[in-house]
Amino acid sequence: MPSSKPDERTISIRMRVALVQAIRSIRHYAQHLGGFKEELPELVRISYQEDKDAIDVEEEEKEADLKRQDEELEVLGPIGFKNASEPYVKFPEAIVGIETMCKELCQKLYQGENVKYLEGNDRIPAYLSIFLENMKKQAEGFKIQQVR
Repeated sequence: MPSSKPDERTISIRMRVALVQAIRSIRHYAQHLGGFKEELPELVRISYQEDKDAIDVEEEEKEADLKRQDEELEVLGPIGFKNASEPYVKFPEAIVGIETMCKELCQKLYQGENVKYLEGNDRIPAYLSIFLENMKKQAEGFKIQQVR
């Protein structure tokens, strides 16, 4: 629940927080979608203290910075938040997981005389092959659209 007391940070610190949060969220979301060929380096952490010249995080601020790192990605919901009850799965891996689960379930469901409906190397019905192919195309289109 949001606090009713006004934000006591200066405008420059609120801007710094917003910019860091935006950059980290964009990076994290793009990596979640599989939008980069290579893993990007983590964003260099900066201080939120204005009473010094350097922007490096000093030892006394490191503990608070660890808490801020989690808070910065909360806006992304389940994909940004480290939720211990659910393992984090990147988007492309989730699509592969759905495909694998569908194929495994089909092989369990289509037993006995229903085996005749299974086709191809994956031994799944034709309708499921079409569905999974369309799902992959739509997922890839979504990924490209979101990365752009």
